[in-house]
Amino acid sequence: MTSSAEMNLTRFAKTSLAADFVKDHHGEWNHRDWLEFCAYLEDQGYTPIDLDQVGLLLEKNKAEYF
Repeated sequence: MTSSAEMNLTRFAKTSLAADFVKDHHGEWNHRDWLEFCAYLEDQGYTPIDLDQVGLLLEKNKAEYF
């Protein structure tokens, strides 16, 4: 059975949110930006979610964007 966190990660990965975040921050962000993004994901109903995996998706998008 798939957990809620896994379902939310899959749902998140299908969006452009990670790519948009990376582009909006020109491939560079600080801890505050990260915390604000995490709060945004919570506000948008993406929790529970594995934030380590979200971070990896951001880094993947960063590598593709730059």
